[in-house]
Amino acid sequence: MSLLGMLLGEEPGIIDTLLHYENKGQFGEYATEYALTHDNIKGYGKALHNIYLPNKGETTELDVLLLHEKGIFVLESKNYSGWIFGSAEQQKWTQCLRGGEKNQFYNPIKQNEIHRRALAEFLHLSPDAISSYIIFSNRCELKQVPANTDSCKIVRRENLLHLLRRDLENRTVSYSPAQVDAVAALLQPLTDVSAEQKAQHIDAIKERTEGTNCPFCGGELKLRSGKYGSFYGCSNYPKCRYTRPVKNG
Repeated sequence: MSLLGMLLGEEPGIIDTLLHYENKGQFGEYATEYALTHDNIKGYGKALHNIYLPNKGETTELDVLLLHEKGIFVLESKNYSGWIFGSAEQQKWTQCLRGGEKNQFYNPIKQNEIHRRALAEFLHLSPDAISSYIIFSNRCELKQVPANTDSCKIVRRENLLHLLRRDLENRTVSYSPAQVDAVAALLQPLTDVSAEQKAQHIDAIKERTEGTNCPFCGGELKLRSGKYGSFYGCSNYPKCRYTRPVKNG
């Protein structure tokens, strides 16, 4: 957080932060939604968060969605610290922390593409009508990530509004206020899901990240040995190069 951002109304103040801080990930989503509201963006728009969309018999969760008269924007919040490395094609990106610790996480471009396509199918729109924004924490440094494109932009949260405002300036009005309201009303019930539905969503994620099938292609995961020890690899290698470390304990 920055004092200037709070004074400008672009970031939540200390009281709001304390009231909405449950964990780093949840607060990142709240801070992103906060930036999109509070009269920070010109034009008619509405923001929603934690939308559970149907996707191939399961659900996928959209962190934050901006419905604006000039476009629809799906925002994926990543509240990581450290150095961030990744390419558009890689299945995993890398977080490098002090002391040499490295952690991998699913490519957020691919992750948000799933969200974008699920939303497009739900709204009966072309995926091209929906833009992807990936918002990283101010605590990280984007050392090597893909350049921004018309359909996907990667930015630290402190630069979100600047980039989004510039993006909107180059667009024309596509939706009326009534259309924005109609889509928001259609999606609002998907934000008010039950604790059981949320638990089912979490279980589905665990199955993809801890189960015996590859989350990328559905192939069987096999225990293998490599230079740095044991790991799980997809049986469809080399067509699919998904790997997962073996948990200790």
